[in-house]
Amino acid sequence: MTEEFDSPEINFNPDLFNNVYWHIEEALSNDTIRFLFIYGGSSASKTFSVVQETIKWMLTGSDNNSLILRKYATDIKDSIYADFINIIKDWGLEEEFICQQNFIKCSSGSYIRFRGLDDSEKVKGISNFKRVILEEISQFEEVDFKQIKKRLRGKLGQKIIGIFNPISEDHWLKKNVFDKEVLVEVETNIQGKWINKPANGKEANTVVLKTCYLDNKYIVGPNFVDEHTIDDFEKDKIDDFDYYNIYGLGNWGRIRTGGEFWKDINSNIHFKELKWDKEAALHITWDDNVNPYITCLVWQIKKIEIGKETFQYARQIDEICLEDPRNRVKNACAEFKHRYPLSDVPKLFIYGDRTSIKESTLKEKGENFFTEIKGYLQEYQPTLRMQSVNPSVIISGKFVNECYSEKIPGIRIEIGLNCKKSIHDYRYALEDSDGSLKKTKKTNPVTKVQYEEFGHPSDAKRYFMVMAFASEYATHQRAGKSQRIVTGKNIHKNSY
Repeated sequence: MTEEFDSPEINFNPDLFNNVYWHIEEALSNDTIRFLFIYGGSSASKTFSVVQETIKWMLTGSDNNSLILRKYATDIKDSIYADFINIIKDWGLEEEFICQQNFIKCSSGSYIRFRGLDDSEKVKGISNFKRVILEEISQFEEVDFKQIKKRLRGKLGQKIIGIFNPISEDHWLKKNVFDKEVLVEVETNIQGKWINKPANGKEANTVVLKTCYLDNKYIVGPNFVDEHTIDDFEKDKIDDFDYYNIYGLGNWGRIRTGGEFWKDINSNIHFKELKWDKEAALHITWDDNVNPYITCLVWQIKKIEIGKETFQYARQIDEICLEDPRNRVKNACAEFKHRYPLSDVPKLFIYGDRTSIKESTLKEKGENFFTEIKGYLQEYQPTLRMQSVNPSVIISGKFVNECYSEKIPGIRIEIGLNCKKSIHDYRYALEDSDGSLKKTKKTNPVTKVQYEEFGHPSDAKRYFMVMAFASEYATHQRAGKSQRIVTGKNIHKNSY
């Protein structure tokens, strides 16, 4: 039987709280909500606001107990535990709380325990808690999360709260939690808010909140402006946009740590909102691997006069990267025809891996990967552009990198922000010890199919760039010595 408790009458000034706090309080006061995820950039008041709400909640009942977990116990003292101690002191509530190492008890009888989760088996015996708070949940293994879900049971309104920076688009949280939910975005005064829509028609049980430093009134004002923090973020925006994208804006991404193949790509310069120019030809370039997806990239080339110079902008406006069970040429071509109707395409060029032009034992005599593509797209009357041999990965990679760094006269590259799989590949594909693309292997956890994790959009991009800009590539190969390019009947550089 729960012991009755008269909560102290404490009036909290609303100015103490950032906007994200009110969304946290609303979600946690709803018994149908089981999961609350708060993610975003640093200095966003994510953990701080959860601590504020937890302290207030403890004061209102004798059974409002929380278990706070970090992956490693050594991280607790200087992180979320310190936030509890500081807020209790700042609010003048020392008489209401007893604070011991890894344990805080309220005068109401409610308490918090702090643990490191070095082993998922340590989550046994957590049913006495109404809440489990996972600070930096991105450091946990998926098995940890699954164990906590199974073992937190027996009380009405029990909740799991995850707080994190979205450090990797490949993280299990993104792929196996967020991406498997139907998340409906709702209007909000922070960076983002989503509520899930269960397929079985039940009530929503998950709330996702996104916030960043721009939501924190103690940084951007109006009552106080932290110029040093703002200046630091602005510097990151210029010098290291990938870092700013994650730790500033709180977007999904991954930090480039060195050793990437596309060394000169710059998120701040090369990734843009791009539109389809229906007056210009389309260039589709393929990689014939089907796992983790079949790759068809859609490019256009636009000539732009800047002062007295003429630049050719290679623009990737789209990607058709279809996963199983749609990872076949037939499906990719059908998707292309759906997105780009024949009446709106003045000219179509096809690029790809030269080795895929060989006759396949899996097809009829005389057929190959490209005859299949041309067959499905025959009404477009496409032109196949391909070198007599595949370009060197090292030399063609260097050529594209120098296009990114604007060392190749007259050529610029832009990638559409909608090309998410390509951007992920371009950012994080690694350079092997011999200077080529590193083709690391992964295994699909469901199908058990092994595949190369990176390199498919990167290879397709190389095939396009060396043929669309064949003269410039030949000059690059000859270290600046110009060379006349002789192409076959179906290989020419007109009709961009």
